[in-house]
Amino acid sequence: MILKIIIICFINILFFSKFSIATDDLDSFKSSPEGATSNIGSSKNSISNKYMVVTADPRATESAKKILDLGGTAIDAAISAQLVLNLVEPQSSGIGGGAFILYYDAKSKSIEAWDGRERAPINYSEDIFLRSDGKKKGFIESVSGGLAVGVPSLVSVIEKVHNKHGKLPWGLLFEDAINYSEQGFIVGKRLERLISLAPHLKNQEESKVYFKLNEGGLKAGELKINNEFAFSLKAIRDSGSEALLNGKLAENILSTVVNHPSNPGIMVKADFELVNPSITEPVCGNYRKWRICGMGPPSSGGITVLQILGILNNFNLSDKNLDKSTIWHLFLESSKLAYMDRAYYIADSDFITVPVEEMLDVRYLKERSLLINKNNTIKKPKKGELKNHQTNYLGQDTTSEQSSTTHISIIDHYGNGIALTSSIEFMFGSGLMTSGFLLNNQMTDFSFYPADKNGHLIANRPEGKKKPRSSMSPTLVFDPKGDLKMVLGSPGGSQIICYVAASLIRLIDLNISPENVTQAPNLCNRGLKSFVEKGEKGDILSSELMSLGHEIIRKDMTSGLHIIYKDSKNYFHGVADQRREGSAAGN
Repeated sequence: MILKIIIICFINILFFSKFSIATDDLDSFKSSPEGATSNIGSSKNSISNKYMVVTADPRATESAKKILDLGGTAIDAAISAQLVLNLVEPQSSGIGGGAFILYYDAKSKSIEAWDGRERAPINYSEDIFLRSDGKKKGFIESVSGGLAVGVPSLVSVIEKVHNKHGKLPWGLLFEDAINYSEQGFIVGKRLERLISLAPHLKNQEESKVYFKLNEGGLKAGELKINNEFAFSLKAIRDSGSEALLNGKLAENILSTVVNHPSNPGIMVKADFELVNPSITEPVCGNYRKWRICGMGPPSSGGITVLQILGILNNFNLSDKNLDKSTIWHLFLESSKLAYMDRAYYIADSDFITVPVEEMLDVRYLKERSLLINKNNTIKKPKKGELKNHQTNYLGQDTTSEQSSTTHISIIDHYGNGIALTSSIEFMFGSGLMTSGFLLNNQMTDFSFYPADKNGHLIANRPEGKKKPRSSMSPTLVFDPKGDLKMVLGSPGGSQIICYVAASLIRLIDLNISPENVTQAPNLCNRGLKSFVEKGEKGDILSSELMSLGHEIIRKDMTSGLHIIYKDSKNYFHGVADQRREGSAAGN
């Protein structure tokens, strides 16, 4: 037994050492850096007929639940949960980052899409991530430090949504996060593990001290206090977003970014004045009898999810004569085509006209579906030919978006619903800590190259004041009567799109119960190769897909799906993906 323990410890040392010394080559966990293992087991779920909350941590879920019990709305509860998540799940999101929010107002039956994405600093140029020889910089080289930090916008967007839809006082929503900060919170196993996988945390003294890197990192079970974060929260509680954009906190952010010794940023005070989250048009489309709504640009999530489903609308996936491998073959081929369009056509719509209507046109998606063969794969997928002339000469963006993100799903007892996905991009963001919270590295969501090999400009290239493209996919689903039936979303980098689309297929076409949706293996194709989640449940599927011509790569695909599904008896089913530490609770 002792020998066995020694061997296991030795293996763990080897494993963690491999990642702690990594600098540029993160391919072994790109697109899923928050997941070292996949655990396809039983989801964590709850059933209620009054309201439902699903978040990435039980403490955040309980905080939201408390707010709803006090008569708060979905946005009230989401804010309280988000602030707690910033503390207990610092690797994923927080006030140093941004968010996308879909909000359904039951009284007016209206859907609002709120864009809280960070902008690039004014002085950004398209060659910001290139070396003097024209080659792109390494990922960790770019992430670590101030160059990739965008001005945080999370607080501004949740404040605006609260001003319109909140019922409870702003200050009340900060109580739990402040109490946890001052009294301490118990460090979770996931946070302990991810600290050991984050090479860039050691590049700033404040992060190094907070996460106790000189002592081997924070350990699961220990009590961690963050008085600086409590101070920051109190400032925002008392002064709102103004505290973060035009006060001491803003000064601290700016100083931390521009004074980094090895990779200083070029942010200036004027960049803070550009933070102005706004309501945008949600992108909506029909899949079978359902109406599905998501975020538009600069997120690629809503469009690409709807493209995948729109292509699949031309196949009957509920046909009992179709075996599972054929269904998922069709899914991967549809995903392949949708991601190709995404790579060329989607970016910040303030800088390029994104042909949303054309990309979601039923006739166009029918044409794309005709490229799919049930018995073989598309070897050289191409972008669709669109009539919008501005997009005809754009190059392909091959950026690999990282997955430090969290998702909150809530339906309150008024019938309002919120799908909030927030992020600091890579795990622990830029690795820079200031005033008790981490700063994002969202600018590395831009293409590192401004043009492709043929010299065609890439839509998602870096530019001053521009928002980088995202894959965040907060989603609302409505039945034919217009009633809100589902709220869902997930972390997972550029694979978020596949996680959400596949979940909808399982719920709608395959009639899998909400509680069992996350127990199936994840899979995705982002243009060429097909990825299938490691684990026994994916073994047979992988073999069958390979027989159809798929080049399969097995990897950890650590989704964090948080789903609310309202059944025919008006009961809410809340589901938290077992691959992470989330929970669901209702009343």
